[in-house]
Amino acid sequence: MALKYVCLLALACVCVYGKSSYKICVPSKYLKACQEMLDVPTKSKTQLECIAARDRVECLNYVQQRQADIVPVDPEDMYVASKIPNQDFVVIQEYRTKDEPDAPFRYEAVIVVHNDLPVNNLDQLKGLKSCHTGVNRNVGYKIPLTMLMKRAVFPKMNDHSISPKENELKALSTFFSQSCIVGKWSPDQKTNSAWKAQYSQLCALCEHPDKCDYPDNYSGYDGAIRCLATNGGQVAFTKVIYVRKFFGLPVGTIPAGTAEQSPDGFSYLCVDGSKVPVREKACSWAARPWQGLLAHNDVLAKLTPLREKIKQLAEAGASTKPQWFTGVLGLSEKIYHVADNIPIKPVDYLSKANYTEVIERGHGPPEPVVRMCVTSNVALEKCRAMSVFAFSRDIRPRLDCVQEASENDCLKSVQDNGSDLASVDDMRVASAAKKYNLHPVFHEVYGDAKTPNYAVAVVKKGTTYNKIEDLRGKRSCHNSYGTFSGLDAPLYYLINKNIIGHDQCIKNLGDFFSGGSCLPGVDKLQNNPKGEDVSKLKKQCSGDNSPLKCLQEDRGDVAFVSSADLSTLDSSQYELLCLNRPSGGRDSFSNNATCNIAMAPARTWLAAKDFLSDVSIAHTPLSLAQLLDSRTDLFNIYGEFLKNNNVIFTNAAKGLATTEKLDFEKFKQIHDVISSCDVA
Repeated sequence: MALKYVCLLALACVCVYGKSSYKICVPSKYLKACQEMLDVPTKSKTQLECIAARDRVECLNYVQQRQADIVPVDPEDMYVASKIPNQDFVVIQEYRTKDEPDAPFRYEAVIVVHNDLPVNNLDQLKGLKSCHTGVNRNVGYKIPLTMLMKRAVFPKMNDHSISPKENELKALSTFFSQSCIVGKWSPDQKTNSAWKAQYSQLCALCEHPDKCDYPDNYSGYDGAIRCLATNGGQVAFTKVIYVRKFFGLPVGTIPAGTAEQSPDGFSYLCVDGSKVPVREKACSWAARPWQGLLAHNDVLAKLTPLREKIKQLAEAGASTKPQWFTGVLGLSEKIYHVADNIPIKPVDYLSKANYTEVIERGHGPPEPVVRMCVTSNVALEKCRAMSVFAFSRDIRPRLDCVQEASENDCLKSVQDNGSDLASVDDMRVASAAKKYNLHPVFHEVYGDAKTPNYAVAVVKKGTTYNKIEDLRGKRSCHNSYGTFSGLDAPLYYLINKNIIGHDQCIKNLGDFFSGGSCLPGVDKLQNNPKGEDVSKLKKQCSGDNSPLKCLQEDRGDVAFVSSADLSTLDSSQYELLCLNRPSGGRDSFSNNATCNIAMAPARTWLAAKDFLSDVSIAHTPLSLAQLLDSRTDLFNIYGEFLKNNNVIFTNAAKGLATTEKLDFEKFKQIHDVISSCDVA
């Protein structure tokens, strides 16, 4: 009987993983594209099923938990996967280029020098003029930095009075006499400009030293070699394929081409100090692995049908490159040759190229961290996921996570140097900063334009309202009770203009809009503990109580909402009422930054000035937001997380920005008026 059970179990495993059906995990934004992929005809009868997840980070967990079988990944995702407890991932296929289908790695990092350069070891690179692909790039920045920092002659990078990124720039500018390292050195433009002025020698060899950013003729893989060959550079950090292309040499399946320069005057500098002519096989000092397909260990029971299916889909999409080709399978314009490999654990796969060392590059003990305080278990889990993800993408200082019981406990923790960052919602920023001796460092921004939110008043086109007085006796629609845009901003405006009295201000609001209103939540016990008559403020509520629905269904003459809500309305049918302008008037939705009631406070992070510099504290979250700006498929840090809303960041956020332009005292003034208002 036991034997029979074992046989049945084995048969069941073959049915699940030896049959013709596999689940591929896809970020939800590509679910439709994945379903289109399922209709692509292939010789293979193996079936794929699309499993939608929030992003690739969640896909890794789905594969681990057997909710999915496979997910396409970058090497950095493999690193993240290797840090998941109890995981049993395997890399089952590599994504290579058609140009180099047999190459063991995607990038092979090399040093190129002039033949007559009098160096015979890497220490002698000190004081030379260097050419790089760009800041934060693999072969031109991260790999050289990882390798050079092992050498005694390279400056230490553990000055904790400056940020980790500035430590790197300072060390490079001390080690090399002149360089070209273009790009955004900091996600904060003010810091970026200051660093480029302070370490200007790192831009001296660029085509545009004053800008030191893309596009630049001496940046990128070929640009670094051009910098070496024609612009006074003495050493270039780039990758093999571009060296061979630049000098007209054959590479992989690509025949010899036209050379920008003769290869005879140039060599690779090897780690041991020897030189190899660029015509010969390169000596690489580190590499970046290929992207690939990650699976859980159970898939190994029968791998061939799955591999053949992926190869055939790659071939089917190679000519037209539909959205599923890139978004679902993770292939690209250049990388679409799918090669089988011996199944290997992610950590071992990365180690083959010494890439784990590149990812884990530090700055010297003790390694700096920025500690973010959170108040729930789900926020702690998200913070830890953000920490590993940011670390895998070379964002420093490392993010650490601290949990406290409440928002006030987090603020106290920052004050006492138990953590470095705590967030505050809405109008509490000024009062919290004053109470705990903190200051705002960065805040959320919203919409495609990455701007603050504004509380706005929306009216239909064709109506005659131009100022608040024109709405007396009319009907109003509001975002929920307690929201800034729906209640606080219009109520403050009416009180501040002496249009309604301060006493019994909610009743006065109802009397002003005597035609009736819809203010959802106004009748809840916690908002109306005295049981006052608020029927006027509920009169226009019906079914869907969203303020925009209320306006569209002609249950109101004005809607008080956030500018983030405007995208759901037809801008040809509605306009904004410009209550912030002395003369009033109307304007289009696109001008909400200048036509509104007031700027809305955003979720903001506070820090203690005494401990870490603002640049160090803000660099990690700002860099993470910048990296993910157009790649929410990698990690959507703003959306729903584990079925919870507004975890660390609000769902509506689209980015982060420094806080210089926000008037927190104005928010405090509004908060004080509303707090002291007799709402009942």
